[in-house]
Amino acid sequence: MRIGVLGVHQECNTFSPIPTTLDDFHLRLGQDLVDHWRGTRTEIGGFIDILKRPDVEIVPILAGWAITKGRILELEFARMKQMLADSLRAAVPLDGMLVALHGAMCAEGADDAEGALLEVIREIVGPSLPLCLTLDLHANVTEQMCRLAGGVIGYRTYPHIDLYETATAAGEMLLRILAGEPRPRTVMQKVPMIVPGENMQTAYGPFAEVWSYAKSLQTPDVESYSIFGVQAWLDIQEMGGTVLAVTHTDEAKAREFCRLVAKRFWDLRKEFEVRFPPPATAIKEALETAGQPIVLSESSDSPTAGSPGDSADMLRALLDGAPGAPATLWLRDEAAVERAEQAGVGAKVKVSLGGAYDKINRRPVTVDAEVLRFSDGDFVMTGSQYSGMKTSMGRAVVLQVGAVTVLVSKLPAINIDPQLFRSQGIEPRDKKIVVVKSATAFRAEYKPFAARIIMVGTPGVSTSNIRAIPFQHVSRPVYPLDELEFNP
Repeated sequence: MRIGVLGVHQECNTFSPIPTTLDDFHLRLGQDLVDHWRGTRTEIGGFIDILKRPDVEIVPILAGWAITKGRILELEFARMKQMLADSLRAAVPLDGMLVALHGAMCAEGADDAEGALLEVIREIVGPSLPLCLTLDLHANVTEQMCRLAGGVIGYRTYPHIDLYETATAAGEMLLRILAGEPRPRTVMQKVPMIVPGENMQTAYGPFAEVWSYAKSLQTPDVESYSIFGVQAWLDIQEMGGTVLAVTHTDEAKAREFCRLVAKRFWDLRKEFEVRFPPPATAIKEALETAGQPIVLSESSDSPTAGSPGDSADMLRALLDGAPGAPATLWLRDEAAVERAEQAGVGAKVKVSLGGAYDKINRRPVTVDAEVLRFSDGDFVMTGSQYSGMKTSMGRAVVLQVGAVTVLVSKLPAINIDPQLFRSQGIEPRDKKIVVVKSATAFRAEYKPFAARIIMVGTPGVSTSNIRAIPFQHVSRPVYPLDELEFNP
C-alpha cells in the first residue's frame, strides 16, 4: 500500500503585526522529510512509525512547521499550494493519506487555509481516496475540513503531550479502512463561544470536566471524539468551539453525542473566564513565596500564540520591584542583538529592549547591560511536547541587566521548553523568578520543578481578555462578546 504523508502546521493570529511567509515553514519534501521528522514525538514522527510495515510504502509529500504569526501572505500561500500540488502529482497513485494540519491557519484571502489545502489534495487524488486528518486541540474546525477529510482526530491534551499518539490513532484508523472496514464519517457541532487558553487545560478545570463528560457518553457507535476549544485570536467567519465525533455505524447517535457534549461545554462557559494580576503584584507575590523558581507567565506576548515576543514589561517590572532577585526572561529584539554583537563579549552597553514590533501595546526600556555570550539560537526541544524537534530563535545574545539574565534573539522563540534557556547556558532552577511567554503549554515542562506558577496580566495581541480583542469579522453572536441563548 502506498500511503502519502503530509503535514503543514501553523496557528495563525490575525491580529499579529508580523505576516507569515513560506520560508517560515521550512518545508521539506521526499526523503528529506522522513529524515528530519523520523524519531520525533510529533504527528509526522507518529505517521512514520505507525506505517513501518512490510506491506506499506511511505510516500512523503510535504511537511513543515511555522511559529505563530499573522496571516500567510497571499502570494506565499499560492506558492505553498503549488508546491503541494506538484509533490502530490509526482506521488500518485496512492492508496491512502495521513494528513496533519493545525486547524487555525489563515492566509490572505483564505480564512480556512487548511480547507484550501484539502481542496488541492482532493482535486488531485479524487473524492474517494481514504484520508485521515489530525488537528490541534485549538483548531477552528470548519464544515469544509470535515467534508474533505474522512476521519478527523484532534489532540486530547493541553498542554499538548499527545501529538504522537494522535498521529498513530489516525494511522490505525486509516489502516483499518484499507483492510476493508467501513469508511468512517465525521460529524460536528459548532459551539458559539471563544475561551482563553489559560483555562483550557485538560487535566483539571472546566475543560477537563467537558472531556470527562464526553468519555462517560462514549459508546461503540462513536469510534473517536474530539473537543476543540479554538484559539481566541482569529477574526474570521465560522469561528468558535467544536465537538466532533467519528463513526462508521450510526451517524444519528454520533450527532446526539456531539449535541450533548456541546451543551455541556456551553453550560460551563462562565467557568472559563480568567483574571490575572498586573506585573508588580505578581512579582511581589513571587518574592513572598518560598522556594524557586517562581514561574511568571506573560501569555499576552506568547510567540506560540502569535505575539511578537517583544514585550519588555516584565523586565521593567523586575528592575523596579525585584532589583536584587536572580531572574531570567526572553524577548525578541533584532536591533539589540546587533548592538551587542558590535560591542562584543564582556562589553558594557546601553541598549534599548522591547517594543520593536507591537507599537500599540509595548514600550521599550533602556538598560545598562553586560554582554555575556552569543549563539546561533538553534536548539532541540527535549520535553514532553515536540520532543526531538529542532528549532531556532535566530542569532541570540545573553545580557546581564542587574540581577536579570536576559536572553534576546532576532526571531521569535518557543517558550514552552526550559531548553530555550538551557541551550544558552541559563539554568531556570538557579533563578528566583523565570518569566515565560506562554499561556499553558509551558506547564508540562515547568510544573515538575517550579515552586509556584503565577499568571500575569498585560495587554497584547494574544491577551486572555477576550472582550478586549478588537474583533470585526468574527461570526456573531458569540460568547463572551455577546449574551445569547444556545441550544445545540
